[in-house]
Amino acid sequence: MKNNKEMIKNRYILSFAILLIFGSCTVSKKVIRESVILNRLTEGDQKKFDYLFYEGLRQKEEGLYDQALETFNLCYQLDTLDAGLRSELGQLYAAVRQDSVATIHFEKAVELDAANWWYNIQLLTAYAKQDKIEKAIGVSEKMQKQYPEKEDIYQILGSLYKQTKQFEKAVASYDKLENLTGVNEALAIEKFNLYLELNKPKKATAEIDKLVAKFPAESRYKVIRGDIYLQQKMPEKAFEIFQTVLSSDPENPYVYVSLSDYYNSIGEPDKATDAIVKALKIDQLAVEQKIDILGQYVQKFIRDSVRVNETESLFKLLVDRYPLEEQVHGYYAIFLQYRKRNAEAIAELESMLNINPKNQQTWFQIIQLYISEQNFGQLLDVTERAIQNLPEMPQWYFYKGITQFQLAKYDEALETNNKALTLLSEKDDALKSDIYAQIGDVYYKQNNKKLAFEAYDNALKANPSNVFVMNNYAYYLSEEKTDLKKAESLSAKTIEKEPKNSTYLDTYAWIFYQQGNYSLAKFYIERALDNLESDKDAGVITEHYGDILWKTGDTVKALEMWKKSFESGNVTEELKQKIENKGMK
Repeated sequence: MKNNKEMIKNRYILSFAILLIFGSCTVSKKVIRESVILNRLTEGDQKKFDYLFYEGLRQKEEGLYDQALETFNLCYQLDTLDAGLRSELGQLYAAVRQDSVATIHFEKAVELDAANWWYNIQLLTAYAKQDKIEKAIGVSEKMQKQYPEKEDIYQILGSLYKQTKQFEKAVASYDKLENLTGVNEALAIEKFNLYLELNKPKKATAEIDKLVAKFPAESRYKVIRGDIYLQQKMPEKAFEIFQTVLSSDPENPYVYVSLSDYYNSIGEPDKATDAIVKALKIDQLAVEQKIDILGQYVQKFIRDSVRVNETESLFKLLVDRYPLEEQVHGYYAIFLQYRKRNAEAIAELESMLNINPKNQQTWFQIIQLYISEQNFGQLLDVTERAIQNLPEMPQWYFYKGITQFQLAKYDEALETNNKALTLLSEKDDALKSDIYAQIGDVYYKQNNKKLAFEAYDNALKANPSNVFVMNNYAYYLSEEKTDLKKAESLSAKTIEKEPKNSTYLDTYAWIFYQQGNYSLAKFYIERALDNLESDKDAGVITEHYGDILWKTGDTVKALEMWKKSFESGNVTEELKQKIENKGMK
């Protein structure tokens, strides 16, 4: 029954909105302060408080959150016991992502006015946002007692119980909601899935039967009933229902999807594909739904070479019918990429850009594909076009800098990366780190070691966890035989984070080699060879292994490793000399 549950969710369920719990705590436009004078303030201070409060509201409505916070904090200096003020402060601190401070204010607002619906909603939302689900449940249960006729609270509680896998309580909450609202699709589907989780298939099925009984003209509920029969290994009953639906609703796309499942279950794949084609050709079905249907089909047969070819014909069907739909081209591009047909994938992505040249994700996908292809000539053109269309995006300059570096255009790469730095926001620490790392690589290629190492330091200052920087920095320090202790420390961190990364293990081994600790160098270089992920890394690592073996006195095997490295494509003059001279100079 698990598969059926997923099918129901993907194919039929209408979005079961649970208010605002799972979104971010946004700043409400609703003024929820009640004007209750408690004679805490002098008349003059009260006037000052009121002026500042409404000025703060105005600033908040205009999106001037920092100014509003300053204004409301002036109110706070006058009166710490105003529940409405505490609520407003909570909203603003949530808006600037100071969630813990926001929660303190929401808690105080509820303490001051425990019966206020909105204050409680704000508090439980804050708890849910911080994954304090049990506290959110506690607030919700209290609200249920306070507001037994409020439908929203049963939705909220049901969702929270489900999140904590308290499925029986979730069902009970939805039952109470159903008593208030009557039978409806969203609730029935929710309860259906919960009963499946509880391994109560009969009760799950009863929820669908309720929908069929209440809405006899609604064919999709009958289709769901047929799907259940199919999952229960009763294909004849399922087929009977599907045929009944078709006789009254021949343009129902989902019955064709279910028929496809039926035909697959009885070993008739050609008829299964024909059914999907019929679903995709139904005009009243939105393109987003057709993509969803095709997506389900792809997931089932992606590893079946014969069926994959059939799937491609379905993609082409949608592309032909919807040539101006970005999504269609996008999903087809993903499919082609999975099939390792990158050139065709790029063509589909270019079609998307013709439709919408401002689509950031599309530019990113094309750039990544060209990087994977090592096609730096085309990549330079793409990054320049991306900059023309989205000139304020620092990522495009970063990728352009990478391209220029690979093309040995070092001065241009420096200029491009420095331009990227000027476009960064304060929160782009990860990208800042990568840009500084790229600048460091450029300086190192230009033999400006001092500026290179300064750039790497800046990269790690921006993002101390950047393992790529740590590895490169450590390796270059070892090559220069400079500050080998720092190199060892940096490299050790990369091994700690990724203990089976062959590149990082090689760096670590090489540092020990440069320190003259050949036993440890041999240990880690052998671990590197054991964990090789690609042949492209094998040449250098094998050469290093030969160097280490030579130092340990195993000259025969060292020569063998050097020859193996050379044959793998690691053709350098230095390696050639090692082989010809049967040793290092």
